Amino acid sequence: MQSREEIIDRLQQADTPSIRLFTLTRLKDLPAGHALVKQEQEQVANQEPALSILKEQHPEGYWVWDRSHYTPKFKATHWSMQLLTELGLDGNHPAMQQGAVYMRKRMKKHLQEQLQNDERGWICFWGNFAKYQMHCGAFEDATVQETIALQVREIERDSICDWNYNLPCAWGVIRAMWGLAAISNEKRTSQVQHAIQHGLEFLLERYSLVKADYPYQQKINRCWFSLNFPLFYNTDILFTLRVLDELHALDHPAARQALDWLQSKQTKNGMWRGASPARSRTWAFTAGKDTVDDWATLHTLSVLH
Repeated sequence: MQSREEIIDRLQQADTPSIRLFTLTRLKDLPAGHALVKQEQEQVANQEPALSILKEQHPEGYWVWDRSHYTPKFKATHWSMQLLTELGLDGNHPAMQQGAVYMRKRMKKHLQEQLQNDERGWICFWGNFAKYQMHCGAFEDATVQETIALQVREIERDSICDWNYNLPCAWGVIRAMWGLAAISNEKRTSQVQHAIQHGLEFLLERYSLVKADYPYQQKINRCWFSLNFPLFYNTDILFTLRVLDELHALDHPAARQALDWLQSKQTKNGMWRGASPARSRTWAFTAGKDTVDDWATLHTLSVLH
């Protein structure tokens, strides 16, 4: 079996610049200003797979067409912004800025109506929306602030979801926490802090990551026990651990149990086997000879690190 150092060396030589970038920043702890990090950050925009996605953006800032930001899954504007964020494209890149502005303008009225009418739902969408908006530096924007308020409200309500038979939705809570995790510590209000604590209690104390005993009907989605990339509105154990990592909550006993489960999934060659349920419906997310296993291994080592 390859050692951790050997796997990191392999990832640092990946064909996909995003994987090389995150290997430097998440596994080797190099700062953003380091010459190697700056070099790989530049390559993310200039090489595949992000380059092909950027070429498909329309001058007005959207992808595919203007009549829907949501369909087709998973290539329309909302999903493209989410994937480019996951690929580590600089939030200041002109394409990211255009896409973020386009989505804020498009969603402003709907967001305000949902808040004013006290409507629930779609919190997974709003969590992802907040994530890429703040990646693009839009934290102070009024629409983003309203999105944060909606996430706080819905987390406090356990994200009751029509699509989950009117039950609390773990996917919704996790995606909302993903959005709130993008807020720096010094900018988190007491309301945001309280919502984060409520979400952590929901995820780690009332239920179990490794048992997946969150409220549901019929059966547990098989995605939960796979190591998936990319994920869009759904979640799995690995993604949840990534969110907990950003919230500095991996020292919780329940999180440690999930980390042990994750460690046990290591294969004989030292890597982790990945899955990609949206592969055929979204843009390419690897270049050259890289596979989803490289992404799964990168994210696994990041949380185990």
